[in-house]
Amino acid sequence: MVKLIAIIGATGLQGGSVLKTFHASGEYKIRAITRNPNSNTVKDLSKKYAGVEWVQADLNNLSSLSKAFSGADVVFGVTNSVDADLIQRIQSGDYEADTMYSIKKLSGGKYSGAFHLETKYNAEQYLLSKASQIKGFILHLGSYLENFTGTARIADDQTIEFPFSVKPTTKLPFVDTANDTGPVAKYALENPEECLGLPLEVSGGYYEAQEIAKAYTEATGKPARYVQIPYDAMGLDFVTQMFKSFDEFGYFGFSTEFVERNKKINHKFVTPTEFWKNLKWEGPSK
Repeated sequence: MVKLIAIIGATGLQGGSVLKTFHASGEYKIRAITRNPNSNTVKDLSKKYAGVEWVQADLNNLSSLSKAFSGADVVFGVTNSVDADLIQRIQSGDYEADTMYSIKKLSGGKYSGAFHLETKYNAEQYLLSKASQIKGFILHLGSYLENFTGTARIADDQTIEFPFSVKPTTKLPFVDTANDTGPVAKYALENPEECLGLPLEVSGGYYEAQEIAKAYTEATGKPARYVQIPYDAMGLDFVTQMFKSFDEFGYFGFSTEFVERNKKINHKFVTPTEFWKNLKWEGPSK
């Protein structure tokens, strides 16, 4: 029997990657969940992905989620502070969720205030506590390469700067979210004996933070540099704690198991240089 997968956030980076991967396989029925199925984005995606069922639902409206999940064998979700409630809408079946490890636990309590990540971890723990009802597959996304387009700036000497609040040599598991999420999600679902209930990191590997600028120059020929900014540059304590923990305890806690697992996935993970080449980004506006 062909399984039906319901995808939350199908117009976004993670959900869009899952949509692309599962549609390309031709092995699943797909229900894409969106707040506005009449948007121009959905209209464009409907033309691109024939046969996908588009359904309206809102994460803040649990009754709409119950209807959207009805009959689905698998649900792909992106976590936030309401996801423990979201998971309660699923009575049985498979649930794949983007979550995050606990910085508080990883740091031995030193950094306990990164609540935006702790809520993701709590949603993960809730999902796993329902193992008798729901098969939980956990994805931990790496550091989004896409985020650097929003923070880049042009210096007085016309060099493009990439500011970030970690040391230049701190190794980060960069990920091209739009291209790398879906293949890992599909691998997890199709290899439950290996992946069920375990966090699966989504990244092609570790790179020094400063390599984001080197990769941009390599891809475009334009001068670029990495600039370390203060941990508290955003003025938000929970973000400050997150960046400090990356330097001290590592993103993913410096785990390297996923690098070996990636070799078994039928997918070539995007490198930072390839990301910039594929994006064809002209750089920040002045």
